[in-house]
Amino acid sequence: MPSYRHHDYGNMYIKFDVKFPPSHFAAPEVLAQLENILPPRQEPSLPRDAMADDVFVEEVDAQQQARVQGNGPMEDDDDEQGGAERVQCASQ
Repeated sequence: MPSYRHHDYGNMYIKFDVKFPPSHFAAPEVLAQLENILPPRQEPSLPRDAMADDVFVEEVDAQQQARVQGNGPMEDDDDEQGGAERVQCASQ
């Protein structure tokens, strides 16, 4: 956002919430009709010096994902200080 006071430009952040349809959301006949209606697909082109990796999308098992995230070891960088006493700042 612009800052009129200092004549500087700020940063504008946009958050998108994209919801994709589930796999196999339509019959193959309907998808064929959509391909006839829509313009032909274009292969994405990358600059010659761009580095790209092939990525494959996989279905996620929600229970397995929750188990992996919930049972992970809790690591805290502050624990590496040994037996040092923790000092807290007093509010003024």
